[in-house]
Amino acid sequence: MLASKSHRHPVHFFIPGEREAVLSRLEGLLSTSSPQIGIHFEMASFVDESIVDDLLHHVIPHADSLGMNEQELPNLLSLLKGSNITVLSDPNPRVATVLDQMREVYRILNQRHKDTSSDSNLDSAKFKGKPLTRLHVHTLAFQAMIVTHGSQWKNTMSAIAKASLTANRHVCGSNDIDLSKARLIMDDSFSVSHRAGSQRIPLQETRPVSCWDEDDYQICVAPVLVCTEVYQTAGGGDNISAAGLVLQI
Repeated sequence: MLASKSHRHPVHFFIPGEREAVLSRLEGLLSTSSPQIGIHFEMASFVDESIVDDLLHHVIPHADSLGMNEQELPNLLSLLKGSNITVLSDPNPRVATVLDQMREVYRILNQRHKDTSSDSNLDSAKFKGKPLTRLHVHTLAFQAMIVTHGSQWKNTMSAIAKASLTANRHVCGSNDIDLSKARLIMDDSFSVSHRAGSQRIPLQETRPVSCWDEDDYQICVAPVLVCTEVYQTAGGGDNISAAGLVLQI
């Protein structure tokens, strides 16, 4: 049904069961696509837990790659761990915090995939889904990415550098990087985790993108030249994520 205060700006509300039916049809499409086709799902700001629950059931299991910001990451993790969505989250989280949350999301989703794949009662690809092989988180201060070793995703260092530069270009509304209108708000070094004894990596001006291997994946972190004269912010996440994807497919 349609409800609106103005005929010029209608708002669509799903009738009961309609949203799940739409997502179920999408799930059917995703599950029958070729395994060689990489599927990326870009998160958005959701305050309705039922929407995220539906996405967790119908869409996210079929995505090879996920993209999100610093608010969406802890919300997704909370739901994966059985907690509620948080209305407030840290707008400028530390690198170590984001990386620990990313590792946990990666671990939980891939463990779910393994558990589902080993279930002999489930034969359909619709239920088994795909392992997560790429996770990109974009924040105001930095970009972070996890990519599974041996996966289809390539050029991770170049991809995250392009995503970082796109963040500045999009917000400033310019193809050129104007250093007089940009500043770094990321610390001059960062810890790779909050775990005791974790490595600390300095930010090097001549090689600002840092990459290292862990477990079955590579992690890359890049600082963002934050635009100080904002031209636009709408669509930032989509443009940043697309910039990272284009060099990896």
